[in-house]
Amino acid sequence: MPKKIHAKRKYQQVEPPVNDWLDRLARFNLHFGRFLRDTSGIFLIALALMSLLAIWDATQGILLTPWADFLVTWFGWGSYILIIAIGYCGFALLRHHADGTKWGRVFALELASLLTLGLFAVISGFSLIAAESGNFGGRLGWGIAYLFKLIAGPVWGTLLLLLLWLLAMMSGFGFGAAPSRM
Repeated sequence: MPKKIHAKRKYQQVEPPVNDWLDRLARFNLHFGRFLRDTSGIFLIALALMSLLAIWDATQGILLTPWADFLVTWFGWGSYILIIAIGYCGFALLRHHADGTKWGRVFALELASLLTLGLFAVISGFSLIAAESGNFGGRLGWGIAYLFKLIAGPVWGTLLLLLLWLLAMMSGFGFGAAPSRM
């Protein structure tokens, strides 16, 4: 019997990739991602409009009324800032732009929004009663302002809060940054 000669293979057969959750998520996004973004955008815009109407006491509901009470109690006048941010997120989801989001600016604007609540509480004279009634910065704004008051005193705490707010606003809106070249 002749001997069989086994040729050495240069290349080994590569196993097909395992179908894991990340592959399934990528396929789902490829097929349905646009529709999911559109649906989420419309939902966020509707939530913002319903929240605005509920804060103005133009509508009520079993879920909407406690949501509006939560917003007003915890954020005070800053609830309008939050509603605008929710609506803008919905609008941004509907735009379908491939431009990169500048996350540093987003975080700076979020920080500026929180510090704005603290400044509202400073305007109220650090009044806890006004914060509990949903005026000025609400509970959250009062807590931020009171923390700065404890750290540096009422005058220096207010100045520090104002300085941080100005820096966050400048960073968020890109003031002082080098102009980008096209």
